[in-house]
Amino acid sequence: MATLATLIPIQELTPGMVGKIRNDVIQGVVALASKELSIPPTNLVVRDVRPFNDLGMYAGGTTAAAIDEWLYDATTTTANAFTSVSGAKTMGDQKFVALFGIRDLRRGVGVHSTGMGADWESTAAASDAWHPYPLAGAVVSLVKINVGGADKVIWDLTSMEAYQDMNVGFTQAPVLIPQNVSYNLYYYFKTTAAGLRAWLQFIGVVVEPRGLTISP
Repeated sequence: MATLATLIPIQELTPGMVGKIRNDVIQGVVALASKELSIPPTNLVVRDVRPFNDLGMYAGGTTAAAIDEWLYDATTTTANAFTSVSGAKTMGDQKFVALFGIRDLRRGVGVHSTGMGADWESTAAASDAWHPYPLAGAVVSLVKINVGGADKVIWDLTSMEAYQDMNVGFTQAPVLIPQNVSYNLYYYFKTTAAGLRAWLQFIGVVVEPRGLTISP
């Protein structure tokens, strides 16, 4: 059976399929963490992944900012090429991360915000009337995740653009970043126009010992 590393728009999945992807991911990562850390699952916590404190993602350009917000200001990108949005990082000790989807958040953050597309208005000087869809087309078309020196997935985000009401995609091949393993996250920018901002949220979980970050 071939490995299915594609990104599937949520509209092409049933609610049951989405739930199964999430539950299978959690079950698999908990089992791995329990084995590697030699602690029972009851002593582990499954929580949402954070952009900065878990993935070390940049808030803008090549400068890391201590802010947990799913944004990237494209100040230093090369057109038609992958740009690292995290830099070369190493996952923390006793921390296991699994990424299994992505959301484009631009339509929920207000006028003139940008996500995979340019400004919601055609220019910054345009009227403040709210437009639901970008006018200039997608600027981030692909996402690549490298783990341990190998490219694990290249997700085509334009597959979500066919569904204007909800830009969310999931994969049946989650990307696992185990403890103490190197990784790098990339966006493929189709343009380098000034003022572009990507509001892309990686859908994923962190599995770690109880008390390391939270103690539910």
